[in-house]
Amino acid sequence: MRLAVLLVLFLVVHCSALAQQTTRGAYDLTAYRPQHGRAYYPFARTAVPEAFEEDNDRGPGIRVNSADERDPTGEDNIIEEDDLIEVRVTRPSANATVGLERSDTNLSVWKTRTKRAGSEIPFSQNRSIRLDSDFGQDTELTLWVEWTGGAPAFPALSLRARESDVVVDRIVFHAFTGLVVALGGENQVPQPNIDPDYGTYLVATALYEMGWDVFMRDEDEVASNGSGPIYKEVVTAIQNRSVRQLAIFGYSHGGGSTYDLCNLLHVNRDNIGEFSISFTSYVDATRNFDLNPLPEGRRPTATRFHVNQYQTNKWWDPRGRAIDGSEPPPDGLDVTTQAWGSDADHYNIDDIDEVRDFIYDNLTARVSR
Repeated sequence: MRLAVLLVLFLVVHCSALAQQTTRGAYDLTAYRPQHGRAYYPFARTAVPEAFEEDNDRGPGIRVNSADERDPTGEDNIIEEDDLIEVRVTRPSANATVGLERSDTNLSVWKTRTKRAGSEIPFSQNRSIRLDSDFGQDTELTLWVEWTGGAPAFPALSLRARESDVVVDRIVFHAFTGLVVALGGENQVPQPNIDPDYGTYLVATALYEMGWDVFMRDEDEVASNGSGPIYKEVVTAIQNRSVRQLAIFGYSHGGGSTYDLCNLLHVNRDNIGEFSISFTSYVDATRNFDLNPLPEGRRPTATRFHVNQYQTNKWWDPRGRAIDGSEPPPDGLDVTTQAWGSDADHYNIDDIDEVRDFIYDNLTARVSR
């Protein structure tokens, strides 16, 4: 229930912020949550609420975009730059003159999301040129912000009204040091309009909306030896984006994929770099093989904190099992022993409020944004 309340509160704040922006006719900066590939899929394009724009945790997160960063390859082998953050600039009228101010020279601003040559906004002593010609006669302008410094860091971007030479709005970015990987069950497809029965993806969406960098992915992208596109992306984040903390969690086959991914990361640790697997979670985890109903009974390799929730109602359906060293101690929770989980089965356990809240609460307490 706590997670559902968080989602509702986010929507209330978000809608209130949008209403304020559209009615006040004022200067404004609006930042969005991170892209994935050429756009935002499998998340919806999500604005950071006005109330959070200068919050070091819940404000806009930004990935370190180092020179060695390897961006995903899209259709026709085109490189998809997805580390820049979309920022909308609003001025009260077509006659208002505005400019930008940055707190650090490692913060760059571009007119294009792919950093097309000639599209960078020039700065002098951390103040930009006037943006009038870029607006034309419009009152809104979309720009793209890049961070090439280290992490953790909290660079700021301010909007200045040039006539009065005062700051009229400001956003503070937090450079990501944590990364969350959420793996659904067999045949669960991540998408912006989340199926309410896909509890793993509801948790992932709540984390994304509250400022974490989240990979919400199909568990089939993890092979039985842990390899695959998700492994490559996680390694890239560690080696090139200053990510040091990982959270990985999954339901059903996604639990087995969680084990395999963690294991390969640990085996190759010396070749990858410095990182910790700070949090993992299983919900009724089964081994990472198609049509395999066997429980995943292995605690994820090298995890510092592991949540394990499972059910024992129907012996003929897939199910998880107790695992030593899991939370709640000593070996996790059979939710069917709780009044709220007495009717749980393999197909609804991930949709129970208490199950989702336990993942969210423990992850957010242990993994930095």
